[in-house]
Amino acid sequence: MAIVFFYCGLATLSFSREIDVTILHTADLHGRLGPVYAPDATNAPAARGGGLLRCAALIEKARREERNVILIECGDLIQGSAESYLCRGEVMMKAVKYLRYDALVAGNHEFDWGVENLRKLYGKIDIPVLAAGIAGPRELFPPLARPFLVKQVEGVKVAIVGLVNPLVPQWSRPRLLDNLRFVDSLDALRAVMPEVRKTKPDILILAAHQGWKKWGDDRANEINKIAKAFPDFNLIIGAHTHEAVEAQEVNGIVYTQAGQYGLWLGKVVLRYDDERRMVTKIEPRLLAVGVDLSPEKGLQELVAPDLQKAKPYLAAKIGENKAELLSESEMPGQSGVQTLIAAAISAAVEADVVFHGILSPDGLPAGRVRMADVWRIVPYENTIAKAWLTMDEIEEILEENSRYYKKSQFRGVYGITYELTPKAPVGKRVTNIRLNSGKEIKNGQRIALAVNSYDLASAGGRFPRLREIMDRKESGLEETDVDTREAVVEYIRNHSPLAVQVVSGAVIKKRK
Repeated sequence: MAIVFFYCGLATLSFSREIDVTILHTADLHGRLGPVYAPDATNAPAARGGGLLRCAALIEKARREERNVILIECGDLIQGSAESYLCRGEVMMKAVKYLRYDALVAGNHEFDWGVENLRKLYGKIDIPVLAAGIAGPRELFPPLARPFLVKQVEGVKVAIVGLVNPLVPQWSRPRLLDNLRFVDSLDALRAVMPEVRKTKPDILILAAHQGWKKWGDDRANEINKIAKAFPDFNLIIGAHTHEAVEAQEVNGIVYTQAGQYGLWLGKVVLRYDDERRMVTKIEPRLLAVGVDLSPEKGLQELVAPDLQKAKPYLAAKIGENKAELLSESEMPGQSGVQTLIAAAISAAVEADVVFHGILSPDGLPAGRVRMADVWRIVPYENTIAKAWLTMDEIEEILEENSRYYKKSQFRGVYGITYELTPKAPVGKRVTNIRLNSGKEIKNGQRIALAVNSYDLASAGGRFPRLREIMDRKESGLEETDVDTREAVVEYIRNHSPLAVQVVSGAVIKKRK
């Protein structure tokens, strides 16, 4: 059931005209055109609906039935599916162009393949890209990039401000971002809102690649702060956290978010009274995109070659796995899946030690391993970096990691064993580090340690010490183009039938 927000103004004896404006919005599609799949009780994939093809059917239905429809995409559009990966996002540009989106907000995963690739993609469509919060040389922006957009419908001015996520530089390395800078959310809005207000909008909307969090903001999601600082927004549309939020009032502003993977299409009807010059009703809804909904035929035909190309790629046999590998483990960060990923990275870049965690909750089943199985355990296109560190520097990284013991952010290690005393004072939790190979390491001697590009960027600020140590000149950092998923694929091929032996990296000790 939809929640409707009514706004009361002063009574008037004159007749007024009420204009309805419908905002449709998608978020965190992550390249999903077809349905989202989840394993059933027999471990066979079962369709759960979702995907842009089915969203498209609801979009076109709304356009047939309602006059004033504005369609917004809130970010993380291109990365996450095989069909988009194989063409570096071009198929998603075909889709948004076909569906005549009015605006796209850049998400953090838009930068995974670099700014240059993003400029090429945005250059193929005649759709404004909203990116308040990005600063840098103007030539680095796509031609249609801007911080906000004003649309006129039946004489009503609708201003849409698009806000990026400020933490992108802590998820993506500088080589992907060119010379772009990312500004704090409140500073970005303080800079742009005077220009927005000059246009005298009747309806003011913020579309942000950030999510509302019940327990308060974090550095990546600042919706509560934004709503408090800018109460003149009528509506905030969010993204990034993958949460489905039909309607939430935040400091008097209506907030809504369309979940992930096209499992919902967001729809908000705003009623504007042109006599009282105010929004009198806001009705947000999330429309479920079920498996029983037929895909939109025109878009389906347009992207059929890309979907067809992805099928044999995902179905291709990689090798055999002797025993099921789980992502969970009794010792945090040291599961069968983590060991496989780390072993593959070690082999790909010739690293003595690998610092890495799991990337999804999925495991690798026993038996035949297909490319689709690898995608489930490695859903991101992270690349691998290698640096030469001393044991003292590795100890510093492990001390930083100890803060996340028993949390999902805790990373495992491959190639070394150490003792971890979680209740010891900070700086004294990690002791007795030794190489599993038995090789003696002298004081000051350097060994090769590998991490993925996400952790190298500090993993959203979780590992600033790791980033600082790896970036030191004396560390000899090498940022390779080796893709984590491709490294795992190659490792499975070279070691099939796969027989992964888990060796605990951290041995837990109780404080005396």
